[in-house]
Amino acid sequence: MLSPNKMTEFDQLFKALNIIEEDLKAEILNVGILQTVPKNSFIVEQHKYIKWLALVISGKVRVWQENEDRQILLYYVNPVQTCVLSLSATFRDCKSIINAKTEEATTLIKIPVRYATEWSFKYKSWNAFTTNSFIFSYEDLLHSYKNLAFNKIDKRLLDYIQSVSKKNNSPYIKLSHSQLAKEIGTTREVVSKILKQFELSGVVSLNFKQIELL
Repeated sequence: MLSPNKMTEFDQLFKALNIIEEDLKAEILNVGILQTVPKNSFIVEQHKYIKWLALVISGKVRVWQENEDRQILLYYVNPVQTCVLSLSATFRDCKSIINAKTEEATTLIKIPVRYATEWSFKYKSWNAFTTNSFIFSYEDLLHSYKNLAFNKIDKRLLDYIQSVSKKNNSPYIKLSHSQLAKEIGTTREVVSKILKQFELSGVVSLNFKQIELL
């Protein structure tokens, strides 16, 4: 018998994904694994085979590609979402082209990949979930591509700082130069140089481990 807590998490998933088939619910309850992982835990690693499809119930997962010392942020996986590039890998036996790591303590429901593929052909509601996941993530990827292709690094950095400030409702941004570099796809040295230019222009004030948006 499932614990009351596990039932709550799975019921939350069924409701959010509009899963109505009782057989599908039974299969998810039978093969799904409920797990809470700490911050900075890898969910998927680049160049490794994907064995599980992770559905985020609460928390946040960062998805990116990495080459040497450079990272390109692709998108974030938020509650009741999954990593679509992991989902695509379930349809063919291949190694992951991305990394995915938790940004905070995150609760997941893990589904073995063979079921994730099978259910897409077997259940209408699961097919709708996978289709919508591809559509939404495609839009996120297009936004990321547009940002990288058409915006200069200084604009990307300022836009990101402003978005963090707005999200936290505070002019103070407590992110290191290395963290900012990872978010906008450049190096720490470039970020430090641009932030110094912003400071000279009166856009920001640089303090110890903190950036103040003026």
